[in-house]
Amino acid sequence: MVIGLTGGIGTGKSTVSQILKDRGFTVIDLDVISHEVVKFPSVVEKIIKNFGREVLVDNEDENYIVSRKKLGKIIFADKEKRFALNSIMHPEILRVMRKKILECKLKKEKDEKGKNKIIFVEIQLLFEVQWEKEFDYILLVAAKRDMQVKRILGRDKRSEKEAWDIINSQMSLDEKRGKSDFVIENDGNIDDLNREVDKFLKILEQQQFQKIKIHER
Repeated sequence: MVIGLTGGIGTGKSTVSQILKDRGFTVIDLDVISHEVVKFPSVVEKIIKNFGREVLVDNEDENYIVSRKKLGKIIFADKEKRFALNSIMHPEILRVMRKKILECKLKKEKDEKGKNKIIFVEIQLLFEVQWEKEFDYILLVAAKRDMQVKRILGRDKRSEKEAWDIINSQMSLDEKRGKSDFVIENDGNIDDLNREVDKFLKILEQQQFQKIKIHER
């Protein structure tokens, strides 16, 4: 079973991801994959062609590499540039994601522990890139908008305006709720979140059991 783990900025999806890892689940992080993909020679070449060499930074170990920070500033202000970058990055990210999921599935085939057969994929913009069909279920981590802003300001070096701009640039959490199979509301503290994750896992376990019983019939 493959579950897409998503949520808006500042909702706490990475914290949920870590809680799941601590409980023994496999979690594939698409942000990590993105960092790998942006270093692929073929990808770097296409980025330079579309954005120029000014998006590169000097790196002692790897000569020149693409600056995600410089790219971020460009695409945030320009929708066409954002589309251009997505058309370069997304096919490669999807290919690597599918490869990693397959590797995890093959590795777990002989694993008798039920929970270790579940693979979570943390992906912030799951609905925006329309990859819903890649997953058996989708788990959304949501939070109130003022809580999102509070977390962003406490974590990142951003102004309140920048925080609101990012939130408003993403698909609304209400819309994402309607597209998700499970929702964890994260407006409390870490203990509250742990309890919510445990509730979700119990529901998921029951759902798995029901599927097995139906299949046996």
